[in-house]
Amino acid sequence: MNISPDLLSKLKEVTTDAARRAQGALSKLIGIAVDLEMVDTRLIEVDKLVAILATPQTRVSAVILSVHGEGSGVSALIMSLGESRRLAELVSKQPLAPEEELDVMGVSVIKETGNVIGGSFLTALSDTVGISLVQSPPELVVDTMTGVIDATVARLPSGKGVQSVAIEIDFSLSVSTTTTTTK
Repeated sequence: MNISPDLLSKLKEVTTDAARRAQGALSKLIGIAVDLEMVDTRLIEVDKLVAILATPQTRVSAVILSVHGEGSGVSALIMSLGESRRLAELVSKQPLAPEEELDVMGVSVIKETGNVIGGSFLTALSDTVGISLVQSPPELVVDTMTGVIDATVARLPSGKGVQSVAIEIDFSLSVSTTTTTTK
């Protein structure tokens, strides 16, 4: 697929809008403000995706959704293990067991959260572009960043020169603590 600079520019606008919708869905799900820190949309060869990683050996969790329909691809919501635990606690509104890895409840919550965020993003993208996009059930992968990207790339068409549109979205949570005292 050849993507012209004009088409890539339009795609950047569409993905920013879709990211804002996903931001709203996440905020509603956890009940606190979520800030959209950055949206970066770029064209990159599939076999070079691992090369753009800042921390390839860091252990992370990722909710991976395959996308089918009139367009195809893969969506991966990637976060540190600590962020995934915190997100699971915010969504479930209860603390998780103290194990380092997510327990069964934590895995279920993270997968469903990825499903909601990915679904919001894909619906916005689908509505704006006017094509049908359907996501697969979510899969959770816990591995190094390189392992997660490899698992994601394995779901994409491959070969020398095959290009992908990579969309990076950074969210942050606005959590404030209020202390009250009485006399």
